[in-house]
Amino acid sequence: MGLPVLPAMAQKLVVLASGDTPPYQAALGGIQKLGLPTESLQVNPDHDSALSGMLATTGRDAVIVTLGAAAATLASKAAPAAPVVNCMVLGHDGDESKLSGNVISVPLDIPVETRLDWLKRLLPNARNVGILFDPAQNDKRAADGAAALKRAGFTPVLEPVSGPTALPNALNRLTNRVDVLYALPDTTVYAREHSRALLLFSFRHQIPLVGPTEAWVKAGALYALDWDYGDLGRYCASLGLRQLAGGKAPMPAPPRMRVVVNARSAEQLRIKWDAETKTSFDKVYE
Repeated sequence: MGLPVLPAMAQKLVVLASGDTPPYQAALGGIQKLGLPTESLQVNPDHDSALSGMLATTGRDAVIVTLGAAAATLASKAAPAAPVVNCMVLGHDGDESKLSGNVISVPLDIPVETRLDWLKRLLPNARNVGILFDPAQNDKRAADGAAALKRAGFTPVLEPVSGPTALPNALNRLTNRVDVLYALPDTTVYAREHSRALLLFSFRHQIPLVGPTEAWVKAGALYALDWDYGDLGRYCASLGLRQLAGGKAPMPAPPRMRVVVNARSAEQLRIKWDAETKTSFDKVYE
């Protein structure tokens, strides 16, 4: 997990975040722990021209690490020649870190095989898996997820949600048809204002909700797989430093994934886990 061995040159990290959410803050903290001079910037539509000017002056002896899609977009326009690592961007299930020219992209998605292994482990009796998704943003991800579920022995049940008002009818159609709701990263379905409706559906019909993030588990979802965002930040920055060194240093250790569960929700859903399984949980909300 140490720093790559770099050639003798000035070294600087420029971190451009899409916002100040806790995951972005944690990723920045992980980057700062590397101990290199780090400049932290945040996307702001009112100051994007000034940010663009600052990014454009970034030299080839520095690495830009973007956190989120808005930051990645701004960096691509303002500093097209600089070494860039786009961290915490939505990709497709199973995608790995990819290098394209001077840009490395690290997808936010946890590999689907990992998520399905945990689904089998934590809900061994589940067979019919409901997927709610907005076709406008997640048609391919939903199709890929359904194919992966079939390969793993599950029966996927896909319900498109074309807008916020379509969610209640989609949930009604899933009643008595699924054993679990399997969340995809989807800003239409899993918007904050829908948490009450989704959790009420889960408890009322005794259908566990596998949340997209830890925040959903805190709110009442049964469990979620989420990144250790500090370690993800460390990984993304280390990839950039390795690129700056010409790719000669060893690959950094992969970022840690966390398993987060809600014990109260498990009790309400009459789900019990053995002691060995419980030792694998990184955080438990009571």
